[in-house]
Amino acid sequence: MSSDLSLTPNTHTMQRLESLKRATGKGVDYWKGREIHAVMGYPVWGPFERVIERAEVAMRGNDIDPAKHVFRTKKMMERGQGAEARGRDYILTRGACYLIAMNGDPSKSEIAAAQAYFASQTRRMEIIDALSEDAKRIQLRDKVTEAHKKVSRAATGAGVRSHRQPVFHEQRYRGLYDARSVDVYAMKGLTAKELLFDRAGSLELSMHEFAMLLAADTIVKEGIRTEQHAVEKNFEVAQSVR
Repeated sequence: MSSDLSLTPNTHTMQRLESLKRATGKGVDYWKGREIHAVMGYPVWGPFERVIERAEVAMRGNDIDPAKHVFRTKKMMERGQGAEARGRDYILTRGACYLIAMNGDPSKSEIAAAQAYFASQTRRMEIIDALSEDAKRIQLRDKVTEAHKKVSRAATGAGVRSHRQPVFHEQRYRGLYDARSVDVYAMKGLTAKELLFDRAGSLELSMHEFAMLLAADTIVKEGIRTEQHAVEKNFEVAQSVR
C-alpha cells in the first residue's frame, strides 16, 4: 500500500476547511462553527463548543479580546418530523479557528490537519500584512500617478489649457496644506527637481489621490466648462479633504 494514502485524511480535512471558508464584503475570511465541527473531528456539537470556550480563555490569557474573533449567532436546525429549533452557532475568524485547533484533542488526526491548515493560512496573511511600508508606498505611488492623469483630463475637458495645468494643480496644495507648493517643498527639504510624490508617505499619498479623484469626479458631474471655475473647484475639494 502506498504511504501517500496515510496523508489522505489530513488532505481531505484541509480541503474541506478551505471549501467551507467564507468571506465578508471586505474580504475578511471566517468560518461557521456548525459547519466545521465535524470536519475537525467533533461529530457532536457539545464537545466542540467547549473547545471554542477554551480557545476564548487562551485569547484572554494573551490579552486578545475574544469578542473580536468569536461572534455568537443562531442557526435554524431540524429536530425531527419537520420541526425546527434555533441553536447556538459561532462565526469564527482565522485566528479563532487556529486557537480552536490548538486547543482541540491532539489525538484526532482532523485536529492535526486543522492545526496545519490554519497555521499556514495565518502565516500567509502575516506575510501579506507584513508588506514593507516602502512596497505599499510604491503601489500607492502608481495609483497617485493615475489619479493625477485623471484629474488633469477632467481639467482639460473643463477648459484648463495645457500651460495653465500647473496653476490648476497648485490649488490642490493650497487646499490640502493651506500653503503654496514651494512652501510645502521647503518645509520638507525638497529641491525643485525632486517630486513630492516620490518622498511622501502612504497617508500623504492617499490624501492626494483622494483629493484628485474627488476633484475629477466633481468637475465632470457638475459639468464645469470654464478654466476659472475648474481651478476654484479644485481648491474647494482639496480644502474639504483637509
